Amino acid sequence: MRVLLIANPNSTSQSAGLFRRIIPLLRSVEGLRLTGRFTHHPGHAEEICTGLTRDDVDLVVVVGGDGTVNEALNGMLGPVGEDTPEAADLPALAVIPTGSANVFTRALGFPPDPVAATAMLASLIRADLRRTICLGTWNERWFAVNAGFGMDADVVARVDEARTLGFAATPLRYLAVCLLVWTRAQLRPPRIDVTATAPDSRTLSLQRVPLFVASNTNPWTFLGPLPVVTNPRNSFDRGLGLFGLTSLQGLRGAASMLHLIGFGHRTVIEDWIRGRTVQFDDASEVLLECPEPQPFQADGEYEGEFARAHLGSRRDVVEVYAPRQAYPVASRTWRQVVRDVFRIH
Repeated sequence: MRVLLIANPNSTSQSAGLFRRIIPLLRSVEGLRLTGRFTHHPGHAEEICTGLTRDDVDLVVVVGGDGTVNEALNGMLGPVGEDTPEAADLPALAVIPTGSANVFTRALGFPPDPVAATAMLASLIRADLRRTICLGTWNERWFAVNAGFGMDADVVARVDEARTLGFAATPLRYLAVCLLVWTRAQLRPPRIDVTATAPDSRTLSLQRVPLFVASNTNPWTFLGPLPVVTNPRNSFDRGLGLFGLTSLQGLRGAASMLHLIGFGHRTVIEDWIRGRTVQFDDASEVLLECPEPQPFQADGEYEGEFARAHLGSRRDVVEVYAPRQAYPVASRTWRQVVRDVFRIH
């Protein structure tokens, strides 16, 4: 098997010591021929993967986070269109998680630790356990995890700015930026118009909502150790899960934001904020429009400001190595959760 390993040296937990542990695990797979390349700038993984077919390489292994996965997928698949390659003609994809969130690999069922994930991947390669998955689209590009206008994109942009100044993308920093963005949105909230359809003819129409996200996975993302679940039925085998908040004002607006990041799922609280949350599952087409350009993010990467985005879902787009059963998530005490949220490395 010919394997191309693409590593992002700027991802959160990557180091020379880590490679000394994961490379022997991969090389222990009989018949595996490994070629490695490091990325040197944003978009480099996309450049490396552009035009790759299964005639060139059997498997692309990304050592990085969700942003590097996004680049690799967009390179292999090219612009969204009618001439998208068939999954069987493309290299299969696998990921060793070294990013800050690693939503894609955790949603596939891998453990969050990169060494444990590599050991599992080696076993999957030996057994040839892979599956095809759906991907999301936005305009002419692809996303694997999530995409959205407004506040979540604003948070991503501000955290990225902090990282360029040398600050770590810790859960505590995300919480602080979320609070700042929510406070500013009280005065000037985003206004997003939404039109969505599903294959069973269901439709969704919303006007002037301040927050709206589309997810291709469940959980939608992770706040440190905490999974963020907006659409529990969502998976890589279905269309997009859509989640929106109709208002951010007052105590119910604050409670709705906490609900978004995983808190307040007791029945009494859900009943209290029911009129403020919108869920729509298995969407195939979504049109998002804003009266003025708003920040937009895809797979946790800031993409710029747009006034309009067309989202969609494509089935059976790419093959990935994934376990039949998800890696078990250990229960955590509140002391452990607080420890991990406030961890600064």
